[in-house]
Amino acid sequence: MFFRTHGFSAVLLAVLSGIAIATPADAGVPLTRANVRASTNQVNLVNVAGALRPALVADCFCPGDTLSTRAQSRAEILFNDGSLLRVGEQANLRFWPNARQLLLNQGTAALFVPPGQGRTTVQTPNATVGLNSSGVVVRYVPSRQLTLVMALANSETGPVSITTAATGQEFTLYAGQMAFVNPSNLQVVEFDLLEFYQTSDLMAGLQLANPNYRPAVNEPLAALRDDLLQALNQQPAFGGEEAILDPSLISDLAPETNFQGNDGSPAGLSTPPEELRRYNDAPPGVVTPLPTTLVEPAQSPIQSIPAEPAAMPVQFAP
Repeated sequence: MFFRTHGFSAVLLAVLSGIAIATPADAGVPLTRANVRASTNQVNLVNVAGALRPALVADCFCPGDTLSTRAQSRAEILFNDGSLLRVGEQANLRFWPNARQLLLNQGTAALFVPPGQGRTTVQTPNATVGLNSSGVVVRYVPSRQLTLVMALANSETGPVSITTAATGQEFTLYAGQMAFVNPSNLQVVEFDLLEFYQTSDLMAGLQLANPNYRPAVNEPLAALRDDLLQALNQQPAFGGEEAILDPSLISDLAPETNFQGNDGSPAGLSTPPEELRRYNDAPPGVVTPLPTTLVEPAQSPIQSIPAEPAAMPVQFAP
C-alpha cells in the first residue's frame, strides 16, 4: 500500500496537558437495533450480564451487547438506520442505545453511514471519530494505545472529524487521508484508496472500485456509492518520489523493529513478509506488501496542526 506526502500536511502534534473531550453526536435517527448479516468463524455476542453466545445470521446485536471477534473472524452488521458496519478479527465493539455512538475498544471496524441519518461517532480509548453520510475505517491497538482512522469519502455535510482524548483538539480528514493518533502525537498521511479496496478483507465483495457495478435500490451502500467512487476517481495515481510504501517509514509511529520469530529469536532481514505482517498496526489491506528489508524511520519535527492544509514535504529514510 502506498502512502503519499505530497499536497497535504503530514505533521506531528505535541501533546499538551488537558481533559478528554468527546465530540457529541448530532440529533438524528437513533441507533436502537442492529442485526447480524454475516458471521465468519468465531464471532460472539456478550450481553450486559456477561453471558456469551455465538452471533448467528439475523441475530440481534442489541444496545448493551458487546460484539467480539476472534482471530481470522469477521462480522457484518446492519443498523436500523441503514448504516453498514464490518468488523475485523480480534475486535471488541458495542453501541449506546437511542444515540449514534459506537465504542471500539480493540480491532478494526469499517462503518458506512447513509445520508440523512445524523452524525455518528466511533469512540476509541484515545480518540472520537465523527462522520455524516460517509465511510470510515477505525482501528484501535490497545498494546500501543494507537488509533488509526481512514476516510473513504467526502460528504456535503462536512469531512470526517477526529477529537483527541489527550488534548480535546479536533481536526479533519478528507477522502484518502489516514490519521495515526496515540497519547503523545498525531500524524496524517494519504493512502491509496484503490489498492485498499483491492486488498482489504474488510472491503471484499463491496465492489467499491467497480464503476460498472449497479447496486440494488435496497442495498445498504447504494446511497453512498457515488461519493465513494468520486473520491476514488479524484485521487491522483500513486508513485514516484512523493510516495512511500509502508507505515513503518512514517516517523515514530512505526511498529517496533525488534520483532521476534516463532522460536522467540529476533526476526532478521530474512524473516518472510507474511511473518512480519502480523506485527503491523494498519488495518488489513493497507500494507501489502511489506518491505523486504527493515528501515529505520526518519524523525519528523513536532509541529502544531496548521489552520489550513498546506504542502509540507516530510523527509523519510531512503
